Amino acid sequence: MAEPLKKYNVPALEKAIAIIETLSLQEEPLGVSELCKQLDIPKTSVFFILSTLEQHEYITKTEDGKYKLGTKFISLGLSVLNKMNIVELARPFLQELLEETGFTVHLAVLNDGQAMYVDKLESQSFVKFSTYIGQRQPLHASGVGKALAAYLAPEELEQIAAVQGLQEKTKNTITDLEQLKAALDIVRAQGYALEDEEGEHGIRCIGAPIFDDRGRLKASISITALRTDLPVHDILVVGEKVKQTARNISKRLGYTFSEE
Repeated sequence: MAEPLKKYNVPALEKAIAIIETLSLQEEPLGVSELCKQLDIPKTSVFFILSTLEQHEYITKTEDGKYKLGTKFISLGLSVLNKMNIVELARPFLQELLEETGFTVHLAVLNDGQAMYVDKLESQSFVKFSTYIGQRQPLHASGVGKALAAYLAPEELEQIAAVQGLQEKTKNTITDLEQLKAALDIVRAQGYALEDEEGEHGIRCIGAPIFDDRGRLKASISITALRTDLPVHDILVVGEKVKQTARNISKRLGYTFSEE
């Protein structure tokens, strides 16, 4: 925004910022008179600032002559969001998921062919899981891993499987690549991944993917629970909660789902 505002002196720049902030807080566009009244700025100054900002697409004039933030501010906002630490951005959503389900929540990113935890919110349950930030989980045998693997390009998935292998963790672990691909088809169809005692006996995890504004795979989240605390008849309900949380984070990053 430096280019259109560089001609201003400091007081004028402060006025421009005040106008932008005011427009950003309004649900409806504002007219010149409304801005002058709210900010106590002379009409000539408001006209000049609005004209300059409109010229550079930072604001847009509506058909009835009022003003709102323009497309350039939207793109700038998305750029800022994408540069934000994913942990910082996702934390409020993870906290809400923790409160809704009562289960431990993880946030993970793809790192060297594995899912790496970058955040963890522990439940208040008597049982505590030994997972930790920085810990890596195999893609084929974890909730966060399956949620990531389902949206990799086939050749990337195959390369990771060749390098990392599909090690058997329990009798439920998928160790065949074609079977894994079939399981990932289900993940994409339902929008969340179920890891049912595949990484560790007695543990169930449900994970879902997060996308950025360009539709790129950004991260994944999951809940982790004892099998006895997450019976089969609750999987669908909890799975939908995990999926919706991941979708809300994706939306916060600027991603738009096709059905909306």
